[in-house]
Amino acid sequence: MSPSLVARCGFKVPDCSGRERTANLSMGRSATGRRANLAADGWVATVRVLMVGAGGHARVCLEALHDAGHEVIGCVSRDGASVAGLPCPNLGADDDLAAAAASGRATHAFVAIGDNTARAAATARCLEAGLSLVNAVSRFAMVSADATLGDGVAVFAGAVLNAHTAVADGAIINTRASVDHDGSVGAFAHVSVGVGLAGGVTVGDRALLGIGAVVLPGCTVGSGAVVGAGAVVIRDVPPGVTVIGVPARSVSR
Repeated sequence: MSPSLVARCGFKVPDCSGRERTANLSMGRSATGRRANLAADGWVATVRVLMVGAGGHARVCLEALHDAGHEVIGCVSRDGASVAGLPCPNLGADDDLAAAAASGRATHAFVAIGDNTARAAATARCLEAGLSLVNAVSRFAMVSADATLGDGVAVFAGAVLNAHTAVADGAIINTRASVDHDGSVGAFAHVSVGVGLAGGVTVGDRALLGIGAVVLPGCTVGSGAVVGAGAVVIRDVPPGVTVIGVPARSVSR
Protein backbone atom coordinates (compact mmCIF):
# COMPACT_ATOMS: atom_id res chain seq x y z
CA MET A 1 0.00 0.00 0.00
CA SER A 2 2.56 2.59 1.06
CA PRO A 3 6.14 2.61 -0.21
CA SER A 4 8.78 0.85 1.82
CA LEU A 5 10.16 3.00 4.56
CA VAL A 6 13.20 0.83 5.15
CA ALA A 7 14.94 2.30 2.14
CA ARG A 8 14.64 5.72 3.76
CA CYS A 9 14.78 4.94 7.47
CA GLY A 10 16.33 1.48 7.90
CA PHE A 11 20.00 0.93 8.55
CA LYS A 12 22.33 -1.97 9.14
CA VAL A 13 23.50 -3.46 12.41
CA PRO A 14 25.59 -6.61 12.89
CA ASP A 15 23.78 -9.75 14.01
CA CYS A 16 25.31 -12.50 16.10
CA SER A 17 26.95 -14.01 13.03
CA GLY A 18 28.73 -10.76 12.22
CA ARG A 19 26.57 -10.17 9.15
CA GLU A 20 24.52 -7.03 8.75
CA ARG A 21 20.74 -6.95 8.79
CA THR A 22 18.07 -4.27 8.64
CA ALA A 23 17.10 -3.22 12.17
CA ASN A 24 13.75 -1.53 11.82
CA LEU A 25 10.59 -3.24 13.02
CA SER A 26 8.74 -0.01 13.59
CA MET A 27 8.84 1.32 10.04
CA GLY A 28 8.81 -0.33 6.65
CA ARG A 29 7.58 -3.23 4.58
CA SER A 30 10.78 -5.27 4.86
CA ALA A 31 11.31 -4.58 8.53
CA THR A 32 13.05 -7.45 10.31
CA GLY A 33 14.80 -8.00 13.61
CA ARG A 34 15.27 -10.50 16.38
CA ARG A 35 13.70 -8.28 19.02
CA ALA A 36 10.53 -6.25 18.79
CA ASN A 37 11.97 -3.50 20.94
CA LEU A 38 14.95 -2.49 18.80
CA ALA A 39 13.45 0.98 18.53
CA ALA A 40 13.03 1.24 22.29
CA ASP A 41 16.70 0.32 22.63
CA GLY A 42 17.65 3.28 20.46
CA TRP A 43 18.20 1.52 17.14
CA VAL A 44 15.46 3.44 15.31
CA ALA A 45 15.10 7.20 15.04
CA THR A 46 11.96 8.63 16.65
CA VAL A 47 9.29 10.01 14.33
CA ARG A 48 6.31 12.15 15.22
CA VAL A 49 3.07 10.22 14.84
CA LEU A 50 -0.60 11.16 14.72
CA MET A 51 -2.77 8.37 16.16
CA VAL A 52 -6.11 7.95 14.40
CA GLY A 53 -8.52 6.44 16.90
CA ALA A 54 -9.07 7.16 20.58
CA GLY A 55 -10.98 4.21 22.03
CA GLY A 56 -9.98 1.26 24.17
CA HIS A 57 -7.96 -0.33 21.35
CA ALA A 58 -5.99 2.91 21.11
CA ARG A 59 -4.75 2.45 24.70
CA VAL A 60 -2.87 -0.68 23.68
CA CYS A 61 -1.68 0.82 20.40
CA LEU A 62 -0.31 3.85 22.24
CA GLU A 63 1.87 1.70 24.50
CA ALA A 64 3.16 -0.30 21.52
CA LEU A 65 3.91 2.90 19.59
CA HIS A 66 5.97 4.16 22.52
CA ASP A 67 7.74 0.80 22.70
CA ALA A 68 8.59 1.18 19.01
CA GLY A 69 10.29 4.49 19.76
CA HIS A 70 7.71 6.83 18.28
CA GLU A 71 6.57 10.18 19.66
CA VAL A 72 2.77 10.31 19.52
CA ILE A 73 1.81 13.98 19.25
CA GLY A 74 -1.90 13.41 19.76
CA CYS A 75 -4.95 11.51 18.61
CA VAL A 76 -8.09 12.18 16.60
CA SER A 77 -11.35 10.28 16.40
CA ARG A 78 -14.58 10.30 14.41
CA ASP A 79 -16.52 12.23 17.08
CA GLY A 80 -13.56 14.13 18.51
CA ALA A 81 -13.79 12.32 21.85
CA SER A 82 -11.38 10.00 23.66
CA VAL A 83 -12.01 7.08 25.96
CA ALA A 84 -11.68 8.22 29.60
CA GLY A 85 -8.11 8.40 30.80
CA LEU A 86 -6.37 7.92 27.45
CA PRO A 87 -2.91 9.43 28.09
CA CYS A 88 -2.71 11.22 24.75
CA PRO A 89 -3.70 14.77 23.76
CA ASN A 90 -6.97 14.82 21.84
CA LEU A 91 -6.74 16.98 18.72
CA GLY A 92 -10.43 16.71 17.86
CA ALA A 93 -12.31 15.07 15.01
CA ASP A 94 -10.59 13.19 12.21
CA ASP A 95 -12.18 15.15 9.37
CA ASP A 96 -8.91 16.90 8.40
CA LEU A 97 -5.98 14.60 9.06
CA ALA A 98 -3.45 16.81 7.28
CA ALA A 99 -4.32 19.78 9.50
CA ALA A 100 -4.25 17.68 12.67
CA ALA A 101 -0.84 16.29 11.77
CA ALA A 102 0.51 19.73 10.88
CA SER A 103 -0.63 21.12 14.23
CA GLY A 104 1.77 18.75 15.96
CA ARG A 105 4.37 18.57 13.19
CA ALA A 106 3.61 14.87 12.67
CA THR A 107 4.94 13.25 9.51
CA HIS A 108 3.52 9.77 10.13
CA ALA A 109 0.33 8.17 11.34
CA PHE A 110 -0.93 5.01 12.96
CA VAL A 111 -4.56 3.85 12.77
CA ALA A 112 -5.69 2.59 16.16
CA ILE A 113 -9.10 1.25 15.17
CA GLY A 114 -10.13 -2.34 15.84
CA ASP A 115 -12.81 -2.72 13.16
CA ASN A 116 -11.19 -4.03 9.98
CA THR A 117 -13.25 -2.06 7.47
CA ALA A 118 -12.99 1.20 9.40
CA ARG A 119 -9.25 0.70 9.85
CA ALA A 120 -8.76 0.20 6.11
CA ALA A 121 -10.78 3.32 5.29
CA ALA A 122 -8.88 5.45 7.82
CA THR A 123 -5.56 4.15 6.48
CA ALA A 124 -6.52 5.23 2.97
CA ARG A 125 -7.34 8.70 4.29
CA CYS A 126 -3.97 8.93 6.05
CA LEU A 127 -2.17 8.11 2.83
CA GLU A 128 -4.26 10.66 0.94
CA ALA A 129 -3.20 13.23 3.53
CA GLY A 130 0.46 12.45 2.82
CA LEU A 131 1.09 10.59 6.08
CA SER A 132 3.23 7.46 6.01
CA LEU A 133 2.20 4.60 8.28
CA VAL A 134 4.37 3.28 11.10
CA ASN A 135 4.08 -0.01 12.99
CA ALA A 136 3.19 -0.45 16.66
CA VAL A 137 5.26 -3.37 17.96
CA SER A 138 5.28 -4.08 21.69
CA ARG A 139 8.63 -4.63 23.34
CA PHE A 140 7.09 -7.80 24.79
CA ALA A 141 6.35 -9.32 21.37
CA MET A 142 8.63 -11.91 19.81
CA VAL A 143 9.24 -11.36 16.10
CA SER A 144 11.49 -13.61 14.05
CA ALA A 145 14.32 -12.03 12.08
CA ASP A 146 12.77 -13.83 9.11
CA ALA A 147 9.32 -12.25 9.56
CA THR A 148 8.07 -9.53 7.23
CA LEU A 149 5.75 -6.73 8.32
CA GLY A 150 3.80 -4.36 6.11
CA ASP A 151 2.91 -0.81 7.15
CA GLY A 152 0.47 0.17 9.88
CA VAL A 153 0.78 -3.23 11.57
CA ALA A 154 0.07 -3.78 15.29
CA VAL A 155 1.87 -6.54 17.19
CA PHE A 156 0.95 -6.56 20.87
CA ALA A 157 2.47 -7.95 24.06
CA GLY A 158 3.08 -11.69 24.13
CA ALA A 159 2.45 -12.11 20.40
CA VAL A 160 4.78 -14.41 18.46
CA LEU A 161 5.66 -14.21 14.77
CA ASN A 162 7.78 -17.21 13.93
CA ALA A 163 10.18 -17.91 11.06
CA HIS A 164 9.15 -16.96 7.53
CA THR A 165 5.85 -15.36 8.50
CA ALA A 166 4.35 -12.36 6.73
CA VAL A 167 1.89 -9.79 8.06
CA ALA A 168 0.39 -7.40 5.51
CA ASP A 169 -0.57 -3.73 5.85
CA GLY A 170 -2.89 -2.72 8.65
CA ALA A 171 -3.21 -6.16 10.24
CA ILE A 172 -3.50 -6.68 14.00
CA ILE A 173 -1.67 -9.48 15.83
CA ASN A 174 -3.28 -9.08 19.22
CA THR A 175 -2.12 -9.97 22.71
CA ARG A 176 -0.67 -13.49 23.04
CA ALA A 177 -1.62 -14.44 19.49
CA SER A 178 0.85 -16.62 17.62
CA VAL A 179 1.58 -17.09 13.93
CA ASP A 180 3.75 -20.14 13.38
CA HIS A 181 6.28 -20.79 10.61
CA ASP A 182 5.38 -20.02 7.00
CA GLY A 183 2.11 -18.37 7.98
CA SER A 184 0.66 -15.25 6.39
CA VAL A 185 -1.89 -12.70 7.59
CA GLY A 186 -3.62 -10.52 5.02
CA ALA A 187 -4.16 -6.78 4.92
CA PHE A 188 -6.43 -5.37 7.63
CA ALA A 189 -7.08 -8.79 9.13
CA HIS A 190 -7.42 -9.13 12.91
CA VAL A 191 -5.88 -12.08 14.76
CA SER A 192 -7.48 -11.61 18.17
CA VAL A 193 -6.24 -12.24 21.70
CA GLY A 194 -4.85 -15.72 22.27
CA VAL A 195 -5.41 -17.03 18.72
CA GLY A 196 -3.10 -19.85 17.63
CA LEU A 197 -2.21 -20.23 13.95
CA ALA A 198 -0.28 -23.42 13.23
CA GLY A 199 2.39 -23.70 10.55
CA GLY A 200 1.52 -22.75 6.99
CA VAL A 201 -1.79 -21.08 7.81
CA THR A 202 -3.04 -18.35 5.47
CA VAL A 203 -5.41 -15.64 6.70
CA GLY A 204 -7.06 -13.53 4.01
CA ASP A 205 -7.56 -9.79 3.87
CA ARG A 206 -9.96 -8.36 6.47
CA ALA A 207 -10.62 -11.75 8.06
CA LEU A 208 -11.46 -11.78 11.77
CA LEU A 209 -10.32 -14.56 14.08
CA GLY A 210 -12.05 -14.38 17.45
CA ILE A 211 -10.46 -14.71 20.87
CA GLY A 212 -8.78 -18.07 21.47
CA ALA A 213 -9.53 -19.53 18.04
CA VAL A 214 -7.16 -22.21 16.68
CA VAL A 215 -6.36 -22.91 13.03
CA LEU A 216 -4.70 -26.25 12.19
CA PRO A 217 -1.65 -26.57 9.91
CA GLY A 218 -1.99 -25.56 6.29
CA CYS A 219 -5.56 -24.26 6.50
CA THR A 220 -6.71 -21.09 4.77
CA VAL A 221 -9.16 -18.60 6.27
CA GLY A 222 -10.57 -16.68 3.33
CA SER A 223 -10.84 -12.93 2.89
CA GLY A 224 -13.57 -11.39 5.01
CA ALA A 225 -14.27 -14.65 6.84
CA VAL A 226 -15.06 -14.69 10.57
CA VAL A 227 -13.87 -17.42 12.94
CA GLY A 228 -15.77 -17.37 16.20
CA ALA A 229 -14.11 -17.20 19.61
CA GLY A 230 -12.72 -20.56 20.69
CA ALA A 231 -13.40 -22.25 17.36
CA VAL A 232 -11.04 -24.90 16.01
CA VAL A 233 -10.58 -24.70 12.24
CA ILE A 234 -9.68 -28.08 10.74
CA ARG A 235 -10.36 -27.28 7.07
CA ASP A 236 -10.32 -24.23 4.79
CA VAL A 237 -12.85 -21.47 5.49
CA PRO A 238 -14.20 -19.90 2.27
CA PRO A 239 -14.17 -16.11 1.85
CA GLY A 240 -16.96 -14.28 3.63
CA VAL A 241 -18.09 -17.29 5.68
CA THR A 242 -18.58 -17.29 9.45
CA VAL A 243 -17.62 -20.44 11.33
CA ILE A 244 -18.02 -21.34 15.01
CA GLY A 245 -17.52 -24.34 17.26
CA VAL A 246 -15.25 -27.35 17.67
CA PRO A 247 -14.65 -28.35 15.00
CA ALA A 248 -15.59 -25.12 13.27
CA ARG A 249 -18.74 -25.24 11.14
CA SER A 250 -20.30 -22.64 8.88
CA VAL A 251 -23.24 -20.60 10.14
CA SER A 252 -23.52 -18.06 7.30
CA ARG A 253 -22.27 -17.09 3.88
